[in-house]
Amino acid sequence: LEHAVAGAGAPAAVPAARAKDSGPRLAAKLTAAPAVSDFRARLNAGDEMLVEEVDRAFRIVMAESVRNAMMGMFQTLEMFPPTPPPLGISDDDCAYEDVTAPLPAVAQRLYNDQARRVSDACGGPGVVQKRAMTAAFLVDFAEAVGYRLPPVPETQSSMLKEISTRIQEELKRRGDSEEVQIRARDAFLGGLGAGAAAEGLKQEAQKWWTDNWRSVAWAAAGMAVVGIAAVATAVLSNRGDDGRRRNRREL
Repeated sequence: LEHAVAGAGAPAAVPAARAKDSGPRLAAKLTAAPAVSDFRARLNAGDEMLVEEVDRAFRIVMAESVRNAMMGMFQTLEMFPPTPPPLGISDDDCAYEDVTAPLPAVAQRLYNDQARRVSDACGGPGVVQKRAMTAAFLVDFAEAVGYRLPPVPETQSSMLKEISTRIQEELKRRGDSEEVQIRARDAFLGGLGAGAAAEGLKQEAQKWWTDNWRSVAWAAAGMAVVGIAAVATAVLSNRGDDGRRRNRREL
């Protein structure tokens, strides 16, 4: 749209890519072009009210990105909802942001929150998703016009670190294969979304996976080795017992 904004009194110049749009679509873009130019100028000039709205939208996008990443990972790990359900978590307990809790408890609370969203009686189902989509549009616009987005909020940064620790604990406890771990990682990183708004989150999450992936993988491999060693010890022990019994019979 910025290319369609003309100087005062001059006709709007339409780039070749936009000239292929249908008549109504192109007309709508040309109609919106002056407003887009105005908002771009206000935002880059530091308009207090507009900057506040963009920053609020950015926080919403960050919260939704982490939530979507967690939900995708739990679905990949077949923990959405977890089976059996964790004790002490009621159906109206939706405090999934408390990622200091064990991973099954976090998964159940997120599942409860998703169920509440789907059946939201206040404003109708999907109202939270609509708000998130609007926020994402504002953030994308701000990024496109060159506005410097704020850093990752401390809340989401702390959640990433904590949930990463809970993932590590759960993968070790379950002894999942490396394939499952890779799928969980990809689901988590993919759920963070795309664009500059999500890039900071991805960098922090990727750093954890890089720093801790080897320890998680070695833990799973170690459990497998221990299991194999236990089986081998049992087999050798049984063979020894059989040999001693044969010797006694021969005597």
